[in-house]
Amino acid sequence: MMGFIKHSLVLAAVLLTGCVSYSQHELPDVKTWPPAAATPAAKPSAFLRTTAQNQVNSGPAVAASGAQASAWETSVAETFRDSGRFARVSTDKVESDIYAEATLSNNEQFSMASAIITGATFFVIPSTAENTFTLETVFKDKDGKELGRVQKSESVRTWMHLVLIFGIPFQQDTRDVVQALTRSTLEEAVQRRLL
Repeated sequence: MMGFIKHSLVLAAVLLTGCVSYSQHELPDVKTWPPAAATPAAKPSAFLRTTAQNQVNSGPAVAASGAQASAWETSVAETFRDSGRFARVSTDKVESDIYAEATLSNNEQFSMASAIITGATFFVIPSTAENTFTLETVFKDKDGKELGRVQKSESVRTWMHLVLIFGIPFQQDTRDVVQALTRSTLEEAVQRRLL
């Protein structure tokens, strides 16, 4: 009977572990969306190439893959389309008036010792990590001449602890962070007349 109780407690501790992520709100809010600057009579077409990469504790950046990277790339493309600044936004290489190369970097910083202690204690002792998302977008004209670059960053803090299971429904979705970065990028690009 004692073995069953011990196993049940360990199973409950593993199943009830949680983590909560929230934005640091370092990025200023976009004043108007879609961007309100004068829209040209003939909207340009755009080709958008998005690359996502991950970096851990200042190590080498590696290409991000899987569902998360795909969701980030989709969020960038949808925000470009929702901006109303383009006649067409294509992610397929086609002839366009504007070529945008967006690189999204996720730099995760955490203490390996703290993470091991948190895992070994079944999340009784908490730990934290910080992800800094940076979106750098290079805008080029149809001849390949660079019109300008825009770089935006936002940080997301994640806490891991046993009792945070109840906060999971309220945690920050990284797609929302990517959308905010893209909106801010497009707002600045319009203000600087890159589009």
